[in-house]
Amino acid sequence: MIYSKFPFYLLLAVTLVSCSKKGTTDLTRKDNLAVTPGTEANTVTYTDESVFVNSLSAYGYKTPDQLNLNRVAATSGYNTVYGFNIPAANQVTGFKWNDGDEATNEWRPQGITGFTWAGKKFLLVTWYGVDPSTIAGVNNQHKGVRVSLVDITNMNNITYRHILLVQNKGNMTNSALYKASNSYNQLDAFCPVTIHAGGVACYAGKIYVADTNLGMRVFDLSKFIAATGDTAETSCGATSNGDLKAFNYAYILPQTGYYKITNAKPFSAIELGEGATAADKYLWTCQYITSSETPTPQVFGFPLDATGAITTATQPLVVTPIDNTNGNVYNMQGVFRAGTKTFMTTTGNSTYEGSTARLVRYIDGATAGVRYRWPHGAEDLYRDEATGYLWNLTEYETSKYGQDNRVVFAVRLADYN
Repeated sequence: MIYSKFPFYLLLAVTLVSCSKKGTTDLTRKDNLAVTPGTEANTVTYTDESVFVNSLSAYGYKTPDQLNLNRVAATSGYNTVYGFNIPAANQVTGFKWNDGDEATNEWRPQGITGFTWAGKKFLLVTWYGVDPSTIAGVNNQHKGVRVSLVDITNMNNITYRHILLVQNKGNMTNSALYKASNSYNQLDAFCPVTIHAGGVACYAGKIYVADTNLGMRVFDLSKFIAATGDTAETSCGATSNGDLKAFNYAYILPQTGYYKITNAKPFSAIELGEGATAADKYLWTCQYITSSETPTPQVFGFPLDATGAITTATQPLVVTPIDNTNGNVYNMQGVFRAGTKTFMTTTGNSTYEGSTARLVRYIDGATAGVRYRWPHGAEDLYRDEATGYLWNLTEYETSKYGQDNRVVFAVRLADYN
């Protein structure tokens, strides 16, 4: 493994109220202007795991366009799911998963991103394995994270497939990288990625998955690998004869590395966004912090170079957004930022038009943010640069409200500017 450390000094913070956050400098109001938070640093450490990924090269790598997408989504009725309250004039497009994925209580979708590959347009969605503390009696957390590769080239014919994320089996001895849970048949070579996967972003052929306490897990979109059947859905890893097992998933995507980032957790979502100009690419993360907790919720921006690596060429940024109540933005589930505007999905608010979620827009220096009605159970955000669409998704299984809730949908970002 190769380790490299980058000391980062947080250059910019936007705040309008006195606040404090564990591990960061206190920021105080200064007439609605950007302020410098002092000299305390975020440290970003990257661990390269390409040796592990290369050890699987004999199985052959596949790219997104080469995968067999075996499931079909439905565009009809996407706007009739529980808590969907986008005004009719703002509705653009969307889809529901197939009946089994709408209803399953073993997985919940969280993160969303998108990319174009070989002339095809894809979305990629993360799901985490549900544990008994989330849904009583469900013990699926040992499977970690699956991602849905969704071909939306033709919105009238949407196909998708689930793929299991895996990491080096050697990571099982590191409690920061692997969380033990209920038992399964652990084989050689690789193990599940046991995180919440609250957000995902894509840039330069890489995907970055939010790891709540660590930072980011990194995967290469050109490194999908075919696995063999496991009808019992109990095994993960390489068998003694070389077969790859992944709880009966047909493909795996191995982790190529990870970023450990200090003073910015929890990493509750992640999205590719902009800095001062559209050409400046940042990975923006946000913190799910409730009003009963003492840290002040913030948004962090980590600059990327052309290869998709977090760089020191431009300083990272931190923003303390303000809600429409002139207070902090609590319960952030998704984030996107461009220029001086930060967009956030939040949950746990009062019920309005059938939903406790909101979209919050905050402009640097404003005395308050602006809230918009937003579908219930909203999670991560993704902005499609080509279309100007802002994509989002909701998470809950059909049984929770007696009707489908899970939807993936897009609005025009311009309608919320």
